[in-house]
This record gives sequence, structure tokens and C-alpha cells, in this order.
Amino acid sequence: MIKLPDDETPLILLGDVFERIKELPDKSVNLVVTSPPYWQQRDYGEIGQIGNENTPDEYIRKMARLGDEIRRILADNGAYFLNIGDKYFKKNLQMIPFKLAIEMQNRGWVIRNVIIWHKINAMPSSIKDRFANTYEPIFFFAKNTENYLAPEYYFNLDAVRIPHKGPLLRKSDLPLTLSIEEYEKMKDELKFEKNEYNGKFRNAKRLNMGASPGARISVYGEFYSRQRKHKIGADLELEIIKFIKEHKNKVGITTEEIDKIFGYKDTAGHWFRTDRGGRCLPKPSDWLKLKEILRIADDKYDKIMTEEHYVLQTVKSHENGKNPGDVWEFATGKLKDAHFAIFPDELPRRAILSCTRKNDIVFDPFAGSGTTLKVAKELGRRSIGIEMQKEFLRIIQKRCAEIKVL
Repeated sequence: MIKLPDDETPLILLGDVFERIKELPDKSVNLVVTSPPYWQQRDYGEIGQIGNENTPDEYIRKMARLGDEIRRILADNGAYFLNIGDKYFKKNLQMIPFKLAIEMQNRGWVIRNVIIWHKINAMPSSIKDRFANTYEPIFFFAKNTENYLAPEYYFNLDAVRIPHKGPLLRKSDLPLTLSIEEYEKMKDELKFEKNEYNGKFRNAKRLNMGASPGARISVYGEFYSRQRKHKIGADLELEIIKFIKEHKNKVGITTEEIDKIFGYKDTAGHWFRTDRGGRCLPKPSDWLKLKEILRIADDKYDKIMTEEHYVLQTVKSHENGKNPGDVWEFATGKLKDAHFAIFPDELPRRAILSCTRKNDIVFDPFAGSGTTLKVAKELGRRSIGIEMQKEFLRIIQKRCAEIKVL
């Protein structure tokens, strides 16, 4: 196994991707961003090259086999962004990207998004019997880890939000938050917008409206919801669950016994689960009682677990910007050293910012001109690339200033 990079200098493994990827340790990279050679698009003159197979099915099998290796080296909380183009054969679009994506699902991957890369500078086309192609798909994969009901991957949406154009959307002049004391004093004076609604949810309870405030507001108008004051992210949630689970095991009490004390049924079991799909934290009102049952003297989580306030359920813009969505509009990159279109920097940048932390390892099994590695270095991430074409090393080094080659 190779030694993983210990700084931001990109590491290039020169040679066949199937041979060199075997040298990477299990679960050693945090993110994969790549675009492989497309089927029957270009002949690099190398034995064993990907993209020169006789049939689309052969190409798909080879790419899926590489996906198995990528799944091996990817951390359980990692992600894989695959940009892949399609091909017409005898005037018939082969649907290669989507056939490959389905095969990846069959091999244990979860598809979180099909992102459409709209090429705003797409090449003019002389085709007269169909519409010109101006996009390529990018598949956002996560590992479907065993014993997880939902994929547990790192994702930071706030890092890639897009600034709003114009004033922020705000439906009400009421305060966005109220302390418990403020709400109790003002609740009789608060006047909420009343909607004239006569749809299918007219007799439903608010809890049945779903997670979206907009869905509930469309029926009932604005209202305040009592919530925890402190945001508890996935990492902290898991930390707290492990903390109380350790004390539960020390005391030797079962979840059924805890349920009986609280007067619940099949509730306490979720407080000690570590899978993302089945775990949850105790309600603020249950926290101190649970601590007594588990004989916990440590108060380090008391504040974040018990402090509450009222939050206005209204339609409003996120203060940090909007979700970029699954249509990304970028021009193809240009590079005078290469005779083909390259990744735009913003494509790997968005993937890296949303799915990695500083000093994480980004991997590109088809390094090409080195765009993914270049952007990873700019963002303070370590990176590894595999490249078969020795002449590309000069381009990568020029773009990254310094590289290490093995």
C-alpha cells in the first residue's frame, strides 16, 4: 500500500487505473470526483484503456468494476461524484450513464442526486434531425453501508449556498424567534395570518403536514413552534447517543424498562440507536429524567439538550443563500495545453466544498489535466490522482505548481 499524502501537494500514481487503485488502503479517501474517458469518444493508444471497448455493455461492466474498487477505498462517510457522457450509435442514444448508475445501485451504491451539468458554451451542432445536446449528467453517489437505514455521509450545504438575488423573502413582520418567557407574555396578543384553505388537509393536524413550514402554512397560516434552541448536527447527535448508551450499558437497564418508566411504547430504543435512519434524541422534557435513570452526573450536554425557544413557522429565505439545486450551469473549461474540453473548476469545487473538510483526501482516478487536484489544493485538501498518460504530467504540474509522482 502506498503512503497517503501528508500535505496538499497532489500525489499522482502513473499507470493503469485498475492496477494502481489496488495500492490505496481501504476507506482511505473522503471524496471521489472524476470524469472517465467516454465510450468510443477518443483513442489514447494505450493497452487496456477505458473507453475503447467494443460495446457499451462491456464499457459499463468495466466502469462498474472500477466502482467496486472506489467503494472499497472510500470512507463510509464519503461521496462519489461521477460525470459521464453518453454516445449515439446508429442514431440511437445508448443511455450509458443511466445504465451504469443502475448497475452501481445493484452493487451497493445509493444515488443521492442526478445533477445536470448544463454547458452554457456547448459546441454548435450541425445535426438537423434531433435537438443538440447541451448537458451531461453528474451522479452523486454515497455508500449504502451495512446496518444503516440511510447513508451516513458528510454533507455541508451551507458551504455551497448561492447568494439570493434581490431582497430576502420574508412573509411576516413577526419576530423569527421568541424566548419561552416572551412567548408566554405575547401569545394572547399575537395575530397570525389566516388562510382561506379548503383542500384535502383541511381537517388534518399540523403534525401531518410534513416537514416543510410552507406546507403547513398553506393550510393554517403562520404559527410558532417550540423547538430546541441549539442546533444539534449529525456528529454531535451521534456523540450524545454514544454517551447515554455507555451509561445505559453500565446501569444494565433495557430500553423496554426505560419505556415503562416514561410510559412510552417503542420510543426509548431510538435514543440509543446509531444508524441515521432510526436514531433520535430524547425530547428536552425527557432529558433530565433520563439522566436520573442512567445515573449520569455529567452536565456537559444539559444546556444544548434542554434549552428551548419558539420559532416562527413562515416562508422565508435562508440567510446564507439558496440551495444550488441539481442543475449546474457552467461553461466547459479551456486549456491551451490540452486539445479537449476540461472540467470547469467550479464543478469539483462545489463537490469538494459540500462533501469534505479541510485536510480530507480527494481522489480522481482519471486525473487528466488535473482540475480536481488543482481545486483540491486551492481549498486546503490533500489529493491523489491516477493517470495513464505520462505526457499529462507536465500539464498537471503546470497547473498545480508542484506534484509528487509514483
